[in-house]
Amino acid sequence: MAARDQLIEATADLMRRHGVAGTAISDILESSGVARRSIYLNFPGGKAELVAATTRSVGDTITALLTDIVAEPDPIMAFAEMWSAALSATDFEGGCPVVAAALGRLSAPEAAAAATEVFDEWRGLIERRLLDDGVAPDVTASLAATIVAAIEGAVVLAEAAQTTTPLIQVATHLNELVALHRPESHDTWSE
Repeated sequence: MAARDQLIEATADLMRRHGVAGTAISDILESSGVARRSIYLNFPGGKAELVAATTRSVGDTITALLTDIVAEPDPIMAFAEMWSAALSATDFEGGCPVVAAALGRLSAPEAAAAATEVFDEWRGLIERRLLDDGVAPDVTASLAATIVAAIEGAVVLAEAAQTTTPLIQVATHLNELVALHRPESHDTWSE
């Protein structure tokens, strides 16, 4: 693996567990196993540039997963299950690094801007699915924002409580909300 990729992978893991402010260059170096000069060769802007690149990279990965998820019969539950699996795999120590970047605006404004772009991509994917399912165009943007916000908020709650229950509860109620806006001809997500 190239030094750049090692740095991004280590930074993503640390951001998931400690947030942006809690992710120190020394920890990134220790976790990645690369030499200090590799950071400045690959990221001349230092930690701020590395955190922004990490946010974009992780965002792209999750966007690719979400692209597949929105095609599933129940995309909301699938989105919640994706996060449930990720949290369980890290023993609830690995939340969403995109959320960490958004919350780290004071120390890494470029990463927060990248997080905003990622969330916009996620909302766009969900909005297109809602449109395909016959939800009225004047509702899809706000409904998609509600879905992303609720699932990401449920990730935070699940991490705090050390249980995936909030994700399943939120997904269940989001499906009920979407059903209120879906025409009767589209009784389920799968139609």
